[in-house]
Amino acid sequence: MSDDRVDELRGILRAKRPKTTDDLSTDIRAAVDRQSSALRAQRKPDSVLVAEPAGSEDTAPTTGTGQGPAYTTEAYAAVEKAATSLRCLYAPSVLEQAAALLTDLWAAGGRHGVGRKEWDWAVNLPSGALEVIASRYTDAPDAERTGDQVVALCRDLSEALTSAEIGLSVQTGPRLNKVVVERLPETPRGGYHGNANLVVGLYSNSGWDISMNADGARVVSIAAPATKAGAAEVAALVRAVARGELGNPFRG
Repeated sequence: MSDDRVDELRGILRAKRPKTTDDLSTDIRAAVDRQSSALRAQRKPDSVLVAEPAGSEDTAPTTGTGQGPAYTTEAYAAVEKAATSLRCLYAPSVLEQAAALLTDLWAAGGRHGVGRKEWDWAVNLPSGALEVIASRYTDAPDAERTGDQVVALCRDLSEALTSAEIGLSVQTGPRLNKVVVERLPETPRGGYHGNANLVVGLYSNSGWDISMNADGARVVSIAAPATKAGAAEVAALVRAVARGELGNPFRG
């Protein structure tokens, strides 16, 4: 797609967007920074965000943003490890919520004399915490979204994808609840000829998902809030997929 066409599409999207005082660019920059930090942590699996205190297995330090949930670095690492199955793509904010839940579950066990490693004999707490939190965003919402809400969120996603921070190109399509993202040279192969673009969708009765834009392509859920900030997180995840930074999440 030419630069002129991209600018034209951006102009169309801006013209159709409802007037708002919210600054999506702030959410986009935050999502990119969070996703980049998560990817760096994946490349260095032995690293931690904050040094653990020596000889204190059950009292790890807490971290998180001033507005986000509090969680231990060990809980976040455990949740992030549980997410590597790639059955779903998880927004950083969802990983943080799951880490906060896991931190509380470990603490509750500690009050009953149950150490963190003792849970492993009976249940996989990190995976459980992640799946419980992720289901809030991948399952049907309590109240279905209206068509206008879905279209508005897809416009937010298109704006985030084509922002300077993300730098991807999108195509207009026949369905307003889907955004087609042009592939990059590093994008995993897909489709009959291996050159299919990516397509991201949002639905009134479920959450975000991503697939190759080809018949019969495997669809992967994206656990992310159906909000403007969530759209920015989805855009950062799509960029990571397009750049090949997450491997091939569509492989069975």
